[in-house]
Amino acid sequence: MNKNGRGAPVLLIAHMPNAMIPELQEVLRDRHAKPGPLMISLIGAGGKTSALHWLAHAFAERGLRVMVTTTTRMYLPDTLPTLFCRHPAALPAAALRSAITACFAAWDPALGKVQGFTPAQIDTLSQRSLVDVILVEADGAHRLPLKAPAGHEPCIPERSHCVIAVSGGQTLGHPVGERCVHRWPLFAAHSGLTEGECLDMTAMGRFIRHPQGMFKGTPATARRVWLINRFYQSDNVTDASLYALLNDGTLDAIWLGAVREQPPITRILQRHDNNDTRAGPPPRRE
Repeated sequence: MNKNGRGAPVLLIAHMPNAMIPELQEVLRDRHAKPGPLMISLIGAGGKTSALHWLAHAFAERGLRVMVTTTTRMYLPDTLPTLFCRHPAALPAAALRSAITACFAAWDPALGKVQGFTPAQIDTLSQRSLVDVILVEADGAHRLPLKAPAGHEPCIPERSHCVIAVSGGQTLGHPVGERCVHRWPLFAAHSGLTEGECLDMTAMGRFIRHPQGMFKGTPATARRVWLINRFYQSDNVTDASLYALLNDGTLDAIWLGAVREQPPITRILQRHDNNDTRAGPPPRRE
């Protein structure tokens, strides 16, 4: 039994041959899955929005209806049908007929950004079966590859089945500091690094495990996935250092790849509990 009481894990290494992770929605369900749409919240830095778009299209290609939204601000996804409303749960089903729909509360033309909903509003939405999957950008990072959350961050809906923390692989094994880390003083405090030191997996592990670190505010039942984006720039990361984060129950999976390329995910380290009782995936829409 590990420190999180999840049972002994079985680790699998998979080299993915294409852009779609097999049974993606089943992989991401938490073991005590809540009814309603599958909800995935993305936090961190270094590719959240790109990962969100990849996931949206991956689910849509499987015949699932997807809503994209945010609990903070994000750039307007100009390639997606977009709705604005006061409360997403009040939308009629007829408004969500597209395979992918983006939905927000307001638009700020000066910033070119949209404002999203509160976590509570999205939790309410998740209790209706208007869509099959809800993808939530739940964090901001000022376009830097790495960040530490401030006191008010991230804004993760409590009913999230899975939280994916994204970080830019180009930081691993290289000197880090204010130039590449959003909220550097907090990151330094949680990782134990000082300005200009190299970010090794020991320091990254401290940050990931810290209660105010990478997965701060993650619901207790949600799966935790670390997505290392642009992993081709992280050749010095060893398998053993990644296994440690799975063996002690800190993470449920580690995804490695570059989400704007094909295939977006090239490798997965997946943790399976012996007593996993996850619910099945949402049904494919005909």
